[in-house]
Amino acid sequence: MSNYPSRTDIVTAMRNPQVSFKSNEIIGGSVIQKGSRIIQYSGGYTTVFPFHKQTGNKVAIRLWIADIGDAKKRSLEISNYLEKLNNSYFAGFKYIDDAVLVNGTLHPIVLMDWVDGQTLKEYINSNITNTSEILGLAEKFKEMTAYFHKEKIAHGDLQHGNILVKNDGSLVAIDYDSMFIEPLNGMTDTIKGLPGYQHPARHGNQCVNPRLDYFSELVIYLSLLIYADTPKLWDDYYETEDLLFSKDDFLNPSNSKLINSHLNSTNPTISELTEKLIEELKATDIAQLRPLEDLLINKREVAKDNIFDKWDKQPNPAEKRKVSLPNKNDITNKF
Repeated sequence: MSNYPSRTDIVTAMRNPQVSFKSNEIIGGSVIQKGSRIIQYSGGYTTVFPFHKQTGNKVAIRLWIADIGDAKKRSLEISNYLEKLNNSYFAGFKYIDDAVLVNGTLHPIVLMDWVDGQTLKEYINSNITNTSEILGLAEKFKEMTAYFHKEKIAHGDLQHGNILVKNDGSLVAIDYDSMFIEPLNGMTDTIKGLPGYQHPARHGNQCVNPRLDYFSELVIYLSLLIYADTPKLWDDYYETEDLLFSKDDFLNPSNSKLINSHLNSTNPTISELTEKLIEELKATDIAQLRPLEDLLINKREVAKDNIFDKWDKQPNPAEKRKVSLPNKNDITNKF
């Protein structure tokens, strides 16, 4: 389908359900309004409406306003894949063809489970003065990315608006238009994500693949550690489209005050991860990037392992006592 409706046309159609709704899944239901205004959330390629089904269940309806390249194949494959996976990091959804009539043309929708929660930025804003909450969020985020890697999944557009923190503190990733799963191998990488979360080489990436999230993971995790360490920074970034770092920081890291200041952080984890951020920015292709768990292998831990290797090779027990062990209370062990 080449002709995509405008947001205005879609809103007009949603105001007239008797005429516009053609799928049994949504007939009898209604969009949620605030006064006379229909609530909608706009993305680059879609618009989303909170919706009450006839049964009273709250869901979300997504319609495309621009071409993401074979939306039907992507949505059906991802829907089937995630349904079988049945994991709480993802919200259930269903692709429905010819569901809404807009300007005389039938358009497909994605019907999604509604997730009650705060976006990543809203959650940080609510808890910015609570260091342990922000560190806890970083840990949960790290666990989520490890699960994605284990299942060979990449979300493709990890950013504050696509990560929700539920009331119980668990994380849910939403918006799967740029996702990689094995059945989509070879599909075009259309949606490149927000510049403040993406490696500059993502712009030239051709196909979706398991490495799409690697740089975003580092950006989000490091940003959370920095906010836990220096909460006063938050006021400068809450209203921006970035979490902390910007496109300009990534394009010219040597001139970035933000990067250079954290390269010299008194927190060894932050300084080392900032160093690794600079290393990753030298990559000319996202195929060269490393996952978060590899980046978190601490140089001090490697040094410690090397020490124990040497111990094993030392024939003289007296020599062992001369080796100074790393401090068990090293702050890096807390992250």
